[in-house]
Amino acid sequence: MAASRAAGAVTLAAALFTAVMAPASGRAAEVVDVLGRHVTVPDHVERVVLGEGRLFYAMAVLDRDAPFKRIAGWQNDLRKLDAKTFDGYVAQYPEAAKIPLIGETSEQSVSVERILSLKPDLAVFSISGHGPTEHSPVADVLAQAGVPVVFVDFRVHPIDGTRQSFAALGKALGREAEATAYLDFYNRHLTRITGAVSSLPDTARPKVMLELLAGAWQSPGHTTGSGGMGEVIAAVGGRNIAAGVVPGAIGDISVEYALTADPDVYVATGSRNPGVLLGAQATADEAAKSFAKVLARPEFAGLRAIREGRAHALWHEFYNSPYNIVAIEALATWIHPKTFGDVKPQQTLQELYSRFLPFTPSGTYWIDDAPKS
Repeated sequence: MAASRAAGAVTLAAALFTAVMAPASGRAAEVVDVLGRHVTVPDHVERVVLGEGRLFYAMAVLDRDAPFKRIAGWQNDLRKLDAKTFDGYVAQYPEAAKIPLIGETSEQSVSVERILSLKPDLAVFSISGHGPTEHSPVADVLAQAGVPVVFVDFRVHPIDGTRQSFAALGKALGREAEATAYLDFYNRHLTRITGAVSSLPDTARPKVMLELLAGAWQSPGHTTGSGGMGEVIAAVGGRNIAAGVVPGAIGDISVEYALTADPDVYVATGSRNPGVLLGAQATADEAAKSFAKVLARPEFAGLRAIREGRAHALWHEFYNSPYNIVAIEALATWIHPKTFGDVKPQQTLQELYSRFLPFTPSGTYWIDDAPKS
């Protein structure tokens, strides 16, 4: 009964708002999104609603000269889950703090009525995450109201998803040249890595444990499986110890399983305390101290990778960002240090900012070496 009432409410919302939505004018473009949907998008898109605030990471590349101009509304996840980055954006672009919210940090918090009241020309949703996804009725309601929805993906299939998403967004926003330039940069750095390890047998692929939000998640062993960053581990020539037991992009393994699997390389992700403090405005000293606390946890302190100093850390938001090319390079240097001794992720990060982003880089986004005990 409750589900029926909810469905009726959103259908009514669509009917009410269809009448007040401004009709699209001018020629239109057909965009193919990551779900293979053919979406007709109006020319000169001026108002965009983001299903997750962190989808702005991609928008900033495409709209570098005025990164917030087209954002008519977004969820509050960027402010709450990557607060230091959000604060940095606001310091440079105060208007970012005034962007209307369509919800907080869950799909259930999103208001379709709020979205429609903002009169967007386009909505951009992720296929999985904290906002409306491919199975959400929100997208159906918006379609009924004449608002095109383009689905993107930076987290389930991060490499192919980044390529497909940029191609779709570039066309939808009239930024095809910018999208092509970024993908050329992305593919050039990616091919350097994948070309060197694609034919490696399993015996030459070190075992890797990647613990998501280490020290911050409610229990140790939160990790990535066959999708998500697990795909990245495979692409850079590693063997993810959780690939066979966590079927999707995110899941959990037991402490006992991790100890028995005996990974050669341990990688923690983090963005805030408690946990590993990484990201915008985090200093190298703060990052190192927080990482040392994570490594000292009794559950995993006995891991051979940690005892032998093959422990590293990454900014957590790389898992859901087109900037993941930097994480790809960092992981490659940790998993195959001899093969990729000439790969310099810091230079790649600097190139990313200087060529594609309107922000000044600040903070610490990874830790190459485990702190000395």
